[in-house]
Amino acid sequence: MTLADTEIAPEIDPLSVLRSLGFVVAGEIVRIRGGWDTLIWRFQNEAGESRSLRVYWLPDREESSHKEIAALRHCEAVGFPAPRVESVCHINDLPAAVLSWVPGRPVLTDVERKPWNLGRLSHLMGATQARLHSLNPPQEFQHGAPDSWTGLVQPGYERLAEELGVFGLSTSAFIHMDFHPLNILAENGQLTGVVDWAGAAAGDPRADLARTDVTLETAPIPPGPLRPVLAVLRRLMLRGWREGYRSEAGSIPDYRPFRRWAAASLLREVSRVVGRPEVWAEPEYLGRLHSIAGGEGPA
Repeated sequence: MTLADTEIAPEIDPLSVLRSLGFVVAGEIVRIRGGWDTLIWRFQNEAGESRSLRVYWLPDREESSHKEIAALRHCEAVGFPAPRVESVCHINDLPAAVLSWVPGRPVLTDVERKPWNLGRLSHLMGATQARLHSLNPPQEFQHGAPDSWTGLVQPGYERLAEELGVFGLSTSAFIHMDFHPLNILAENGQLTGVVDWAGAAAGDPRADLARTDVTLETAPIPPGPLRPVLAVLRRLMLRGWREGYRSEAGSIPDYRPFRRWAAASLLREVSRVVGRPEVWAEPEYLGRLHSIAGGEGPA
């Protein structure tokens, strides 16, 4: 049986964990809500610098944490904006990590507060993703690729993973596989970093782009006063993201044949958490993904 995050969190004393790792904590430790697959606490070290404690709790937590740590260390090595890994440990048999805190707030939150930033930040999102795709992935990610990521689809949609083989899949690019406005942070009109790298892989840019496209098209908007307005602005964000990618890469590969697979891949992830109290996505989201995975979505 899989525990919900509300059942796990009371069993963890973040202050004791951090002290055992040698961190001197200054001020209050704050639980950060909103993550679907990790528990997150924010704290300040003795120098007054913000850090995060992340605890992985879903069934595939060992693999997810290993991939995220490897991806973040690679980002630091190649100079790509992402959190830095400061410590890795286990808490109550759950993998955990202390990471640097990336300044800013999610692009979606920034756009909600400052809608006039939508065009610029959407463009920067695309350009940043194109830059990521120009990087070589961590060498260890090559093992088992592309099967290691193409096969991660909702049961019943395995044929979509098999069908990708006709497109001559690449494993030469560094792909994020969860690149969307809640995982990209911004401050003062600039992108400051990309977070949540548990799905990172050695892969094909078309797969990563399809995941972003389907997410931007279908994902539920987090609760907030401008929720109806943000839903209307989806198309503008999609357009700006595509234009930004083209401006950096020169062109954008045709990822449309990957959309059905992307929806099936997202279904696998969302099905594990939707409906839980800590997750704001409505069950109707699954229906939208099923529609695309079944071939009824736009091409």
